[in-house]
Amino acid sequence: MPNQQGKDFGFTLLEMILVLTLLAGAGFVLLIKLPINFEKQHLALATTQLLEEIRDTRQAALAENNWYAIKFYYQTNHHYQIFRQGTRVKDVYFQDGVRFLGSPPELQFNASGRSVGSTIILTTPSGKQSRVIVAPVGMRIREE
Repeated sequence: MPNQQGKDFGFTLLEMILVLTLLAGAGFVLLIKLPINFEKQHLALATTQLLEEIRDTRQAALAENNWYAIKFYYQTNHHYQIFRQGTRVKDVYFQDGVRFLGSPPELQFNASGRSVGSTIILTTPSGKQSRVIVAPVGMRIREE
């Protein structure tokens, strides 16, 4: 549609094709990258949750002067359970794709909050890993 000065307004076919091509390319990149980012986020969330659960369990053992245990099930269902003096307190299941990789069968805290050191390895189907380390000396619990 011409304006008062005789010039046309609008977009050319080349401009439209260029914009659609750029949008399609951006969409393709997002479709490829999003599942990987979801996997990384699931691993980070599972690691943080496990760290908090181990720290809370250790603190409960100290505060209540009881022994606690966390049992890891890495062959089926990939979850863990928290026990207080042999009684199950809580079950925690990971989001899809997060698994244990050769973790110890259990982690126990005595009434003074002490435990043997161990490393719990979490992994994703693409091979990304995260480690939760319980140090025997000083009982430091950290992520690596």
